[in-house]
Amino acid sequence: MGILTTLVAFLVAISILVTFHEAGHFFVARALGVRILRFSVGFGPAIWQRSFGKDATEFRLAAIPFGGYVKMLEENPEEPLPQVDRGRAFNTLAPGRRMLIAVAGPGANFLLAILVYAAVGIIGIPGIAPIIGSIDPHAFVAQNSRLQTGDRIAQVNGAAVHNWQDLRVHLLAAAVNEQAARLTVQDLAGHTRDINLPLQKLPADSVGAGFLSEILGVGPYLPPVVGSVLPHSPAARLGLQKGDKIIAVAGRKTFSWQEVVQGIEAEPAKPVTIRWQDPQGTVRSGEVALQTVLSHGKTEGYLGITLAPLPKSLIVLHRRGFFAALGYGAQQTWTVTSLSLEMIWRMIQGTVSTSNISGPIGIAEVAGQSFAAGFAPYLSFLALLSVSLGVINLFPLPVFDGGHIAFAIAELLRGRPLPPEWMQKAQMIGIVLILMLLFLALYNDTVRMLKP
Repeated sequence: MGILTTLVAFLVAISILVTFHEAGHFFVARALGVRILRFSVGFGPAIWQRSFGKDATEFRLAAIPFGGYVKMLEENPEEPLPQVDRGRAFNTLAPGRRMLIAVAGPGANFLLAILVYAAVGIIGIPGIAPIIGSIDPHAFVAQNSRLQTGDRIAQVNGAAVHNWQDLRVHLLAAAVNEQAARLTVQDLAGHTRDINLPLQKLPADSVGAGFLSEILGVGPYLPPVVGSVLPHSPAARLGLQKGDKIIAVAGRKTFSWQEVVQGIEAEPAKPVTIRWQDPQGTVRSGEVALQTVLSHGKTEGYLGITLAPLPKSLIVLHRRGFFAALGYGAQQTWTVTSLSLEMIWRMIQGTVSTSNISGPIGIAEVAGQSFAAGFAPYLSFLALLSVSLGVINLFPLPVFDGGHIAFAIAELLRGRPLPPEWMQKAQMIGIVLILMLLFLALYNDTVRMLKP
């Protein structure tokens, strides 16, 4: 994936979200009679601009793509408005109407998320089947549940699980809300049972990017099938070939690819017996001396094989009808919104690490990765980002829509506008907080980039 692809995917996503957000402000303000002077996607010098309509509203595409704005007519007591524009200024509207205009931007982002998630529901995203392929014996799941490799997760707290991503979302939501997760699983023999996973016992800083693999200690089922054998490697000397299924390493049966890797890495520079089954069903066995490699400061064994592509039977594509997809879109938007708000609240409390905050670099990386994965994953990323933009803009800070809403509520409660000096001080505090948040996000992006 090239830098150009990542940049284009990021700019397209940001442009779509900003356009929808500002369109929400634009259409509601115009419906309430406010004169719109400018509709801008981006900040800074204009790359393209045209004026349309009876109000000669200027539409522009600006050079700095990180945001946008709708400039509305404002009344200045020192310069009375012409008669034709009387009553059309934003600051002369009743507080309730100003709140409607402010809410319309985030509302447009939530609506976009619902529609995009609905499109994803119709198209479907190929995902890995929710089958447990590996369990870290030292991690949370091994110590707190009866979950076993080969178990297929059917439900989490009553919600259906179709793929590995569904499993991650449902478990993450339970962990953020400090709740237990009730798992309905089906074992290799086809028997169904319920398992209680006490996620409320997790450490405070456990919620993050590596939640399933690093904290819970589980990985998806990847069949232990050889995709390729590297020349002059121990595997080549042993006689392993593409399509062979490894069934034991050093006398230990291997159910998944992860168990094969763990078995090989644990035996550096040692003769190891490997048992495998070829594509015709013949079982073979042999002993070979593993090579030694240094990985993350640790000496590990090396065999010289790669993983085969997943079989179609382990790729799940769940599609929905039109109305079911709309319901899915609304449900996903609500789930992501509530999860985002809960995580923000727990960050404020100090029970979730602020390292989960990403800045433009991190967002751009995810944009590029989702774009490379396909149209549906990119749409899913777009919906997630749209929810995030809607949530952030509801923060009660003056630079956000939530600040305008807070000012309007204060005016309703006081019965008169806030003193200008109060608003100026609030704006200064808001700008400082936003700069601190941006610095933290950029710091997190930099730390992630520098990690080996």
